[in-house]
Amino acid sequence: MHQSIATIDAPEFINLQPLDINPLMSSCEIKVLYVGQNRNRSFITKEVASEMAKTLRGAPIVGYYKTDKEDFADHGDKIIIDDEGIKFECMTKPYGFVAPDAKVWFQKFEDKDEFGNTYVREYLMTTGYLWTGQFEECKSAVDGEGKPQSMELDEDSLEGNWSYSEKDNMEFFIINDAIFSKLCILGDDVEPCFEGASVTAPKVSNAFTKVDDSFKQTLFSMMEDLKKYTLKGGQTMDQETKFSENLDTTIETDQIENENTIEVSEENSNFAKKEEEDKKDKPNKCEKEKDKEEDKEVKKEEDKEVEEEKEEEDKENKKKDKNFSLLEQKYNDLSSQYSLLEKQYQELLEFKANVEDKQKDDLISSFYMLSDTDKADVIANKRKYSLDEIEAKLSVICFRKKVDFGESTKETTPTVTFNLTEDDNEIPAYISALRNTQKERQ
Repeated sequence: MHQSIATIDAPEFINLQPLDINPLMSSCEIKVLYVGQNRNRSFITKEVASEMAKTLRGAPIVGYYKTDKEDFADHGDKIIIDDEGIKFECMTKPYGFVAPDAKVWFQKFEDKDEFGNTYVREYLMTTGYLWTGQFEECKSAVDGEGKPQSMELDEDSLEGNWSYSEKDNMEFFIINDAIFSKLCILGDDVEPCFEGASVTAPKVSNAFTKVDDSFKQTLFSMMEDLKKYTLKGGQTMDQETKFSENLDTTIETDQIENENTIEVSEENSNFAKKEEEDKKDKPNKCEKEKDKEEDKEVKKEEDKEVEEEKEEEDKENKKKDKNFSLLEQKYNDLSSQYSLLEKQYQELLEFKANVEDKQKDDLISSFYMLSDTDKADVIANKRKYSLDEIEAKLSVICFRKKVDFGESTKETTPTVTFNLTEDDNEIPAYISALRNTQKERQ
């Protein structure tokens, strides 16, 4: 039996990137279900849908394609009635899967019915892959408007209860928990339970990165403008307020000291003149102060960015160190397991060899009519020869030496007489071998 055992050499990993996938696959986007009540009289809350969403990754994407209509059908359940009773057969086959790292999110859509009424529904969505290179029929799911979709739940995991709705005057099955078993592609003429549920080419998910980058850039610009506006307005108002307060205080003091005089003293006149000159110079000073503050803010932002980059780099390094430690630990564990298995394997081989040695020794001893010299080659190479090979070699030696099986070569061994007319089942193996050899030589 062929055996292949891993060595203890370090594995050489291939550095694959996230976009390194099979080119025969196509990515797709799936509207799985919407929250609330639906037309199959079931009800799923957003909280329950969030828990169920944890089972989406890895779920198969299936379909039942009918060649005669050149389109998908429904879930493809077939009822078989025969002498064994009634049973159901699933006609769908896998066309893809939801990736283990797939995005899962909620998105609101405006759905319109056949009467033109608009409903805003919140859909549970995810992404997946279809094997369009192997199955051309599933290309229709990522071309044009895509295909309707209907999810399937695992019956054994389904939990819920019936509840009566006075508003709708009907009962609804409230789903409390379930596991997604399949996501099924439907034909264009099949109405899904959740009206807008579908499998299409990526649309919303393709815009995630672009929207995030645009929003971040817009938010950063708004913050910068707001910061500059607040800084400029605050400084101008602050300087004008201080100047006004100083001027009012000076005039009030002069009026109290010279309340009997209607003229302003020369000193106050000079002070007033100086204040007026300072007032003219104020804008220049304010501008300089503003520039200094802006420079400080810019430097502060730059320092903050440098600090954030450093923190991000430290986090990345810690993550790499942690991943390396985990890989190293796994490698050490695997090495220990391999060493243990290697030891156990060698022990089993040795045990097996000892058992075979015992069987071979017993077989060699049964040829007591041959001397040790006659059996020297077989004894020396018994581990190289199988039991059949040892028996054949010793039988040939007996035939060549024309051994008389009627007399014993050992005094301690009783005389053994063989009746060659006996049943073949009672004749020793080496006698049968001698007979066969003799027949072949005749």
